Amino acid sequence: MIKSISLSDNKINFRQNAESEKPQADEESRILPDSVGTRISQKFDKTVSALTEYPVKGLKGDVNSDFYEFLSMGIIPYLAGSAMFMGLFNLVNKHLDPKSRILAADKGKKMALGVVLYGVGKTLSNDLVTRPVALATGVDIDMPYRNVYYPLPTKSGAQAEIFPQHQQRKVYDSSEFFRKDLIAKDPNYGTQYYDKIARKLGLGEDLNDPVTETTPIIQNIISTTKTAKTLSSYAWAGVGVGLALQNSWSDFFNTISNRRKHIPLANESFVSKIGSKLSNMGKNSVDITKSFGKSFIKACKSYWKGEEGTKGYMKHAGKAWLIFTSALTVLSVANVIYRAKQMGKLQNKDLIDPNKESTVI
Repeated sequence: MIKSISLSDNKINFRQNAESEKPQADEESRILPDSVGTRISQKFDKTVSALTEYPVKGLKGDVNSDFYEFLSMGIIPYLAGSAMFMGLFNLVNKHLDPKSRILAADKGKKMALGVVLYGVGKTLSNDLVTRPVALATGVDIDMPYRNVYYPLPTKSGAQAEIFPQHQQRKVYDSSEFFRKDLIAKDPNYGTQYYDKIARKLGLGEDLNDPVTETTPIIQNIISTTKTAKTLSSYAWAGVGVGLALQNSWSDFFNTISNRRKHIPLANESFVSKIGSKLSNMGKNSVDITKSFGKSFIKACKSYWKGEEGTKGYMKHAGKAWLIFTSALTVLSVANVIYRAKQMGKLQNKDLIDPNKESTVI
């Protein structure tokens, strides 16, 4: 069934025959540019695969359904729970009396906005941890790469075709087995990448083996940064939910509910109708954006100062949580950098004083 197997760079390439050409450059695992576009593309590709491809493979008992795909499907309960929160009050409004309908609509809109701001706060706050760590140590745990692998054959017979599969991953997904092979063969990284990390960590310059010298410290940075990122992201997600619960959003909700729609006149031409409708849609979008910005600023102020009429600890709850979240982020980042620097100093320290007698056992 398999006529040729080649082992190289920790990969197994299955081919139909020994004369098959090697995979082209775009069919090999490689590090991607660390940009906003790459992040969005990776997130989109991973989410679509988690919703469509990976569940099907798992339910069919595909031998190529791996642990990465299992973790990727964690987005499914998140989206299902988000949809439940959004629809919890909004879908039952028509079955309530007028007074309850108003209260339910207000709660439903705030919960829907809370779901959105929860995700935004959790996602955007990651950079508050990873960027300072990358600047101080040279290790960016969010370094993306496109993993290309050849799955095990699932059909019998000599005509079974095996095509390369792709996964959107991070170079430092694993602290023990991060992708040194990709770093080594990438012309933008290579050995000089480890030299840069060594200088930032205080290990010195012109090391005989910078890869070996920096590896244990890099592994420590990966573990501590991931922990710091998790704690910080959920704390900032809580800030997002708190902002969504402020009463300052009423103007924004009213703008969405009361936006006027252009009704074309009967004697207007088709082109005029389309143009008027597009123009009105653009005006509505601008109005909604402005209303969101004003409401967001008001929500931030009320979150810090407390809602009017609140007393006691509730008046200062938002301020206390924001201070706690900021302190948690700063201290977590400082812990990562401090531990890495300390490991670099200890590793670079000459433990044997040449001026004193010593015994080598």
